[in-house]
Amino acid sequence: MFLIEIALACGTIVLGPSSDDPGVIRGRVVNMSQDEAPCAGAEVILRARIENEFAPVAQALTDADGTYRFEGLPVGAEYLYLPGANYREIHYPGRRVGLTRGQPAAYVTLDVWETVAEPSPLVIRQHEIVIGTEPGAVHVVEAMLVDNPARATYAGRAPSDDAPPITMRLSVPSDFERITFEKEKFGREFRVLDGQLVTGIPWTPGQHWLRFTYTLRPEAVRRGWQRSLDAPCDSMRIRVKHPRTEEIGCSLPTAADGLPGETVFQSGAGVLPAGHVIRVQLDHVSVPWSVYARWGALALLAGLIAGAAVVLGRSGRKRASVAGPASPSREQDPPAPSSNEPDSDRVRRLRQRRAA
Repeated sequence: MFLIEIALACGTIVLGPSSDDPGVIRGRVVNMSQDEAPCAGAEVILRARIENEFAPVAQALTDADGTYRFEGLPVGAEYLYLPGANYREIHYPGRRVGLTRGQPAAYVTLDVWETVAEPSPLVIRQHEIVIGTEPGAVHVVEAMLVDNPARATYAGRAPSDDAPPITMRLSVPSDFERITFEKEKFGREFRVLDGQLVTGIPWTPGQHWLRFTYTLRPEAVRRGWQRSLDAPCDSMRIRVKHPRTEEIGCSLPTAADGLPGETVFQSGAGVLPAGHVIRVQLDHVSVPWSVYARWGALALLAGLIAGAAVVLGRSGRKRASVAGPASPSREQDPPAPSSNEPDSDRVRRLRQRRAA
């Protein structure tokens, strides 16, 4: 077992068999895809909570029986541990463990799975969408119960050699202003690729809730809100909160069990295929006066700029017409002598001109 030092609030502590601390965490790593067969040679990482985050503090390899052991761990209410196993480049965390003087030891079994890259086994068992309108914004809340019914973790396939794998695409409207995920791990793992939210999160067997909220501007839904399904969906339910119910339409059938002030639509029997497009029509979503004022200010500014350009252009042309054509850069000849000047004066002027 390879151990490293960690810094805690009380000072630097070294984990290891020579430590006087009595804490022990041991257990077994089993492969659930192979009927809980022991997983030999698996890497086990032990994390400890340090400043509200779990940081690695020790690691070990399982023996032929799939067992592992960490000892010499500090005990007390301020210590919390999280063991996890790495298998097929995927980390499988176990349960959190607290050790005390009265119970200084814990046994934790870590489940790992084989992986599958394609096709995707994911199915949306429930998809709940709530659309609410208010002046200047349209708020959408989505909750998806994602199920992986396979006996392997869905790891996805990379679209190219230098790109990470993709396991899910969220086909929400691309012009959303912001999106917030209920669980921080999803917020960290989703990214925007070609205008679409994608993630490479491995989906272990079983069901997982994915909840998120995003906001749209009213002008973004003037032609309606629409979204294609990310996976086959067993049941979809849409609740629309809009003051004028007569202005609401949907491609799903209307349900009769909505609450006051909302219109509910529900999918019928059968599975909706992946890629199926759901549309909701929202007429006359109000835009706040501040938006109109901003648009008016921009229009006024554009008018002022255009007017200034016209005035400057006319002023330039007027100055050019007053100045007349440019004079050549040579001295002008002296005025011709008048016919009534004396001959001597004419001669003197002619000599001065030749001398010049």
